[in-house]
Amino acid sequence: MDVTLEKKLQGFQLVAQEKLQAILCSIPGKKELILEPELIKPLEHVCTASWLKLKGIQRIYKHDAKQRLPRADDQVHIYMIRSLLGTYQTLLRQLQPLAMQTSSESPDLELRAFHIICVPSCYAYFHALLEQAGLCGLVQLHHYNWDFIYLDQGVLSLELPNLYECLYLQGNSSALSAMAQSLRLLQMICGQPAVTLTFGNHSTQLMHLLQALGTVPQSPNPPDFGAWLIMDRDKDYVSTLLTPAIYAGLLLEVFQLRAGEIVVDNANNKIRTQKLHLLQGKTEYATNQGKPSCIRLNSACDEIYGDNRYKHFAQASSLVRAQVKALGLELQKLNDMQLEEMHDYVARKLPKLTELKAKVLRHLNASEIVIQMLGNFRRLQTLEEDILNNVSRKRLLTEIDELLTTDGQRYNTLRLLCLLHLCAGVAPEELQSFARNYCNMFGHRELCVFQQLAQAGLLPVLLPERKTSAKLLSNLPLPKFQQTEFQANANRLKLLTSCADAEQPAAAGSASGHPAIKSCPSFVFNGMYIPLAAQLCSMLLNATSSEQLATKLAMIEGLQVHVGAQASTPKAYAAHLKTASTENADVFPLRLRNLFVFVVGGANYAEIAACDFVSKLTGAQITIASDTLLAGSDLIAAAFNH
Repeated sequence: MDVTLEKKLQGFQLVAQEKLQAILCSIPGKKELILEPELIKPLEHVCTASWLKLKGIQRIYKHDAKQRLPRADDQVHIYMIRSLLGTYQTLLRQLQPLAMQTSSESPDLELRAFHIICVPSCYAYFHALLEQAGLCGLVQLHHYNWDFIYLDQGVLSLELPNLYECLYLQGNSSALSAMAQSLRLLQMICGQPAVTLTFGNHSTQLMHLLQALGTVPQSPNPPDFGAWLIMDRDKDYVSTLLTPAIYAGLLLEVFQLRAGEIVVDNANNKIRTQKLHLLQGKTEYATNQGKPSCIRLNSACDEIYGDNRYKHFAQASSLVRAQVKALGLELQKLNDMQLEEMHDYVARKLPKLTELKAKVLRHLNASEIVIQMLGNFRRLQTLEEDILNNVSRKRLLTEIDELLTTDGQRYNTLRLLCLLHLCAGVAPEELQSFARNYCNMFGHRELCVFQQLAQAGLLPVLLPERKTSAKLLSNLPLPKFQQTEFQANANRLKLLTSCADAEQPAAAGSASGHPAIKSCPSFVFNGMYIPLAAQLCSMLLNATSSEQLATKLAMIEGLQVHVGAQASTPKAYAAHLKTASTENADVFPLRLRNLFVFVVGGANYAEIAACDFVSKLTGAQITIASDTLLAGSDLIAAAFNH
């Protein structure tokens, strides 16, 4: 093909620009754009401020929900906000006095004075609320979906950070329609795959929505992807709850991510801000640090990140230090140069070296903060390994309680308890005891967080304490814990390295200060666990027939194979091929070894790195996409947005 797959994926930016241009150009007059702060960084991936000015935007403001809105009589005000009910209602309350005043002063401006662009959807009840506020006809609504944003090679994001909260905590699936439209656009650009594998209720629902949107027009060019894999986040919570061992993953564990860019700030990083105030402390390093810097997680923009992103953190940090020393030696060469050599060196090579030096120093600073913040990293990974292998539950609960008291982290301690529940099970009495200790430390207002996490399937339901029933139950023999869904699927799909056939990397690699041997996708967790997405990709790429794939995926509930308009289990699909005519050829082995993976509810860099390893091992190309990129603490933090 003349156009490579990466170029096509980067072309989403042009489609997003065309969509935005259509909205802006449909609004006559001089325009002011008021942006919700959370939309600024993603919008920078779509267009620049100069591009907006060419489309008639005179000024750009940040929207502040606590301050009065700016107003100019000769300007059309365009507000761009996320499709969140609370944000929308706040904006309507702010607009009411302004819109009424404008309507009474100049009736001819009624239909063009105020516009609201909702990202990514404008729901039906938004129009009803507009009418209830008395603004129907005074404020015009638009919807804008920028679809996939190209963050890095093989990494796409819809940049919808609140989607996990909506789908898994609130049970609100209204955002799936916008995701289906983005996936349909991907089909129009890259063609329809021969087969799609879905795992989870939301993934299956997405496929139904895609089919309801109609078939994509046939393209003369062959498709770019041989298969799609769409999976729900709750089908592999473990790969998010485990602490990653790779450089990109640990950067996200410590620093805030904004549309593919992290903020290197030691005073306000994720670990420090979630700690109990009494345990935070103020180190000299934090107080003396200057203005926070930013690192863009894009290998084309930052070669230091590109070289180290999927390496083990110990290896990556030592390489960064070595590069700092090499740059110092390179700059010392100036002392031994003649005047003419010096002029040539300063004109040609020095600017590139200066830029490289700035990048290396940013990464050196970031890696030092990661080491400082994850001081108990080795103990944490040992604890996580014992949780995965269900070693001494009572001791594990005691250690988690001890970490709660000594470390005082609001999200990461809960994260360990959620991991324990998924891997081994947590009894209601054990949860009651932990919840009591947690609320004593962080306040009893956080009690509802446990209900939120139970809604997402991360914890059991927190039951009220009943002393009388507890006394009666204490005399009865308690049944043993049954095998959890995670344990069953992990054993069947060989996700735990203890039950995998292949030779696994040594888990003790990080404890000795050396990176784990990169011999299988589990290297992203120091050889403990293979992310489900990577394992399914490996099975799809290595399957020689549908019958072989069905054998590997047997007994896994919720998995569906979609070929054309037909959906069935892998076993039913393989059986259908045996009885069908020769016209229905088996799609396996895949003719085109390019895979597209979409995670509904947020992807993480451990999954991305593991899939990248599988792609190199099999000679394939795997593109990972999701609604957002997150770390384990972000998953838990979503339960606190109540």
